[in-house]
Amino acid sequence: MRVQSQGTGARHTVALEVGGQRLRLTAHGNEKHLESLAALVNQRVDEMQKSAKGAPASTTLALVALDLADEIIACRRKVDDAQRDAARAVAEADDRARAAEQSARVAIAEALAEIDRAIAADDALVADARAASESA
Repeated sequence: MRVQSQGTGARHTVALEVGGQRLRLTAHGNEKHLESLAALVNQRVDEMQKSAKGAPASTTLALVALDLADEIIACRRKVDDAQRDAARAVAEADDRARAAEQSARVAIAEALAEIDRAIAADDALVADARAASESA
């Protein structure tokens, strides 16, 4: 793989060799990134040429493209599955949080009722004590 770059600014011309073919690209992207992409494709071409001996370059490149497309589809499935799992986990956590909030509300209401009963009992004792001291 050979890379040559000309130009300045965001747009530049990059010359790459991919699968034995020389390409001149006008790119906005990072040159190092394009180099790594070309290296990946060339590695796959080398591997494919070993398993598809005697196949023309166009066939080898098509097989590499299909192999990479298959990997992309598998990765997209994994991403979709992970997003579904994450959404399910968030929904379950939300349900648990609502249940915990409801339990806390019930516990607080019960505690307040108990406090009200205790205050009423204390008020009754105080009233009884006053009544007893006034009658004595």
